[in-house]
Amino acid sequence: MPLSRIEVAVCDTDTEYRDRFVTYLIEHRAGEYAVHAFSSPELWAKRSEEEKIDVAVCGMGFAEAGRAAAARGISVLFLRETMPEVQAESGRDMEADGYRAMGTEKYQSAEAEYPSIGAGDRLTGAEEYPPAVRAAEVFRYQPIEIILHEVQVLLGVPEKRRQSMTAGMEIIGVYSPICHEMQMPFSLVLARTLAEKRKVLYVNLMEHSGFLELFGLTGGYDLGDVVLAIRRNRFPEDVFLKGVYEAEGIHYLPPFDNPEDLMEFSVTDYDAFLEFVERQTDFDALVIDFGAGMRELARALEACTSIYCLMKNGYFYECQMNHFLRYLAREQGEEMKERLHVVQLPFSAKKIRTGIDVYRQLLWSEFGDYVREYLAGGAHENQ
Repeated sequence: MPLSRIEVAVCDTDTEYRDRFVTYLIEHRAGEYAVHAFSSPELWAKRSEEEKIDVAVCGMGFAEAGRAAAARGISVLFLRETMPEVQAESGRDMEADGYRAMGTEKYQSAEAEYPSIGAGDRLTGAEEYPPAVRAAEVFRYQPIEIILHEVQVLLGVPEKRRQSMTAGMEIIGVYSPICHEMQMPFSLVLARTLAEKRKVLYVNLMEHSGFLELFGLTGGYDLGDVVLAIRRNRFPEDVFLKGVYEAEGIHYLPPFDNPEDLMEFSVTDYDAFLEFVERQTDFDALVIDFGAGMRELARALEACTSIYCLMKNGYFYECQMNHFLRYLAREQGEEMKERLHVVQLPFSAKKIRTGIDVYRQLLWSEFGDYVREYLAGGAHENQ
């Protein structure tokens, strides 16, 4: 596994699909991927012997070539024309039948990582494959970022991530005692601003946040799956890597799908999750959106190096804020105020429009400019 760029071969006889895939990698992910394009299995057979390839994305016309590549020790992601059957299954339990299933691929347990390509296109002779080979399948007609996520999962957790013991990862909390409707947009602009210089993970601990729906994002595993894996100590790194997606420069872990899961998310789970992210990943900063359903909120906020508290002007809102401040002082002491940044945010969600890229709309709007200017004013030092 390279520590610099991943050498990826895009193999597909569909010229339009192949060119679109390659163009996206060059324009958006050139820092992470070195791309090689192949239009025919014959060309692939000749060049793949000479070039160093970490992973081959094999689509139309490359089923047999993909099998041969896997037999030579190259990781292979097969692009299927039809939705893999695993999506119709409910097998998200890691213990079921020895499989770990997520989204559009099916992996066998860590002891036998050979591919399962599906009905009508089944691999044979698995005994011929080297033990370290990874192969998987994914539905081809979906956003390229999702396919790239599966490439990362297929290649496994990088060694540098497993060995990372980052000292002093910054944990930034965002909360609004008045339930400001622009809390989540504020946090995402904050995360995106920090991501210009650092690797940032965004986590949402709000009930019914609408996060995935609002921003048109996707997710297979969610925070609940990661928390469960950490509790059981069963493949937490694998589950975490499968659950983390990237969009517009920030990484995110899909929030709890059920509000009941958030209610069962104890401070012990919270501490274990923070420790896992700090010790077992290479993220430099963690941005957390807190909602009213978070248990022992003051205790959770205490772990944050900075806390942004969103407000609006008005006597009613001031009463709510004063109540919140008394609660913090009673539970954690007056020193919490030193990390608290009260942000007057004179915006509402009325201007958010459907039918366009909401994330970009927020980032490059008057709202986004306002948040960036506030952050540049020194309330939060981006070291």
